Amino acid sequence: MIILGIDPGTARMGYGLINYQGRGKITLLDSSTFITPQEFQMPKRLKMLFSNLKSLTKDFSPEVMVIEKLFFNRNVSTAINVGQARGVAMLVAAERKMSVFEYTALEAKKDITGYGRADKKEMQEAVKSILGLTQVIKSDDANDAVAMALCYAFKELR
Repeated sequence: MIILGIDPGTARMGYGLINYQGRGKITLLDSSTFITPQEFQMPKRLKMLFSNLKSLTKDFSPEVMVIEKLFFNRNVSTAINVGQARGVAMLVAAERKMSVFEYTALEAKKDITGYGRADKKEMQEAVKSILGLTQVIKSDDANDAVAMALCYAFKELR
């Protein structure tokens, strides 16, 4: 089963694709970050994210999208932007008839490291270890997206 994890954002949207083949058999297919130019107005950023996600899902045909749930944000502007990015991702999932699951960063941290308040470095090392990678996933956004996909595999498939 191919699972797409998303760390939503309008300036930077992390994604991670894993192939879950049963207990203990998880491989990383791809991970990166879509970065929209700062000078782009919001509609153009959202369109760019939409196009990139459509292309990615066409290339890999994931069955499930796992997206970080917006838990709480003191900055209303940031929360609105993240909400817009989440909406774009969910629209792509709906068009591709993918199931969508949502988890908070706290849930992913707890499932991946065993500790809900793990820092970025701990998360990178845990993802590296789980997937048997030779190095950590450098982009925090991409690593967080892979962690979302792994969270689904741990919660729903085991």
